[in-house]
Amino acid sequence: MTKTNVILFAFLLFCSALFAQAGLSISPGKMYFHNTEGTIATQKLTIANPNNKAIEVGVSLGDWDYLNNGTNNVVAANTLSNSAADWIQVLPSSYFVIEPNEVKQIEIALNVPQVLPDDIPVHTAMVFFTQLNPGQSVDKSGAAIKVTVRMGLKVYHANQNNTASVEIVNMAPNKTEDGQKVIDVFFENNGSLWSDGQLKASYFNQQTGERITLNQIDFYSLPKDKRKHSFVLPEQLTPGNYTFIVELTYGQNNTVKVAEIDFTL
Repeated sequence: MTKTNVILFAFLLFCSALFAQAGLSISPGKMYFHNTEGTIATQKLTIANPNNKAIEVGVSLGDWDYLNNGTNNVVAANTLSNSAADWIQVLPSSYFVIEPNEVKQIEIALNVPQVLPDDIPVHTAMVFFTQLNPGQSVDKSGAAIKVTVRMGLKVYHANQNNTASVEIVNMAPNKTEDGQKVIDVFFENNGSLWSDGQLKASYFNQQTGERITLNQIDFYSLPKDKRKHSFVLPEQLTPGNYTFIVELTYGQNNTVKVAEIDFTL
């Protein structure tokens, strides 16, 4: 059987992740730093090998931010203006071995420069942990493959006095290219801190009093990010007067913003 090299590239957006074929997990998947200019702060990362084979791990760095649709944009280190890649050091080293069934703790150190630019409130970086000795597995056809896992730890930095703010800036009825009726909702992060949250929508029939809830979306944003989400209206919606309601919730305190628009179908 032919052997094939496969790279599994995973971003950890939750507390931990596990890929049993290759045997590598890290926790947490995100780190938030708030140390001031000219200071160093450290946080601990747990990395585990649940399998019966030692794993060699190499560490590298990259940059990331969000695209306009909210997906991750990952590029080479020191490419983006908000890069914190040069501030990061992995201790005790950027190469280590995890023995079978071992759980190891390492430190991520963030050394903030003496002066930070006023127009970039949040800096980010990605720390990659790559398995250097591929694990053995098989594909669906039974062919032997070698699996290499690269996992990404997202790093955020902001000053302690930065504040979160997300606003709904516009809503408008629209149609997609295939004729679906939608309400476009435009919102942006106008604060000085990263903000995660949910966008919920519903519509109210002014004649019948019926209120229908649409789908909910999760969003992740950095300062100055602008987003648009189109909520699709049901095809069977009867002619009449309606009110469309959007509820945006974000931040640690679950701040809520509500906006409405009336439309006639």
